[in-house]
Amino acid sequence: MIFKVKKNDTVTVLSGRDKGKQGKVTQLFPRLGLLVVEGVNMRVKHLKTRKRGSTGSRVQYAAPLPISKVSVVCPHCSKPTRVRIQVGVEGQRARVCRHCAQSL
Repeated sequence: MIFKVKKNDTVTVLSGRDKGKQGKVTQLFPRLGLLVVEGVNMRVKHLKTRKRGSTGSRVQYAAPLPISKVSVVCPHCSKPTRVRIQVGVEGQRARVCRHCAQSL
């Protein structure tokens, strides 16, 4: 499956608890249709004590989101946009913003 979201893209969350938040894509899981956005969908994992004398801890991490719940933010017009694929003269593909027609 081909997705129009790539690593290091800035995206905005469309629905859920973190609706409206923006962040950078850090990981993609294309087979599962998921992605991880920096600072969004934060979860807490409780770690047990492993050695005598040490204490347990709480680790925060960003959990994956479905790709359908995010929209790419155009770096030129700063609007969340749907991405269009434009084929050039020599057959190269480019991702293009639907609002301002600039390549992403």
